[in-house]
Amino acid sequence: MAHVIRVRDITRDGRYEFGPEEPVLRGPYDMFQFRSVGAVRRRGEMVDWMVPGGEVRTGRVAPASMGDLRPGERVLVKLPPNVADDEWWLCEIESVDGISIAM
Repeated sequence: MAHVIRVRDITRDGRYEFGPEEPVLRGPYDMFQFRSVGAVRRRGEMVDWMVPGGEVRTGRVAPASMGDLRPGERVLVKLPPNVADDEWWLCEIESVDGISIAM
């Protein structure tokens, strides 16, 4: 099982490390293809995000944990500092236990 998962905050370019139990959200394909403007807001099984140009999009998410992920995957993660309970950020998995994908 994975022990250290390193992620990159795509919106703000921060880097963080998490353990395998940290919750994440898997979302629709189109959410991961475009950079959101700011945080993604969760409403139960749904999230809202804004794309460049000001358009708000909505999609369904599914809960998972960091231990289920592979390098290169994009997911939503709660990042510090937690300003709001519904605030999630689009992140890319950079490495799992030091193993990464070639960029």
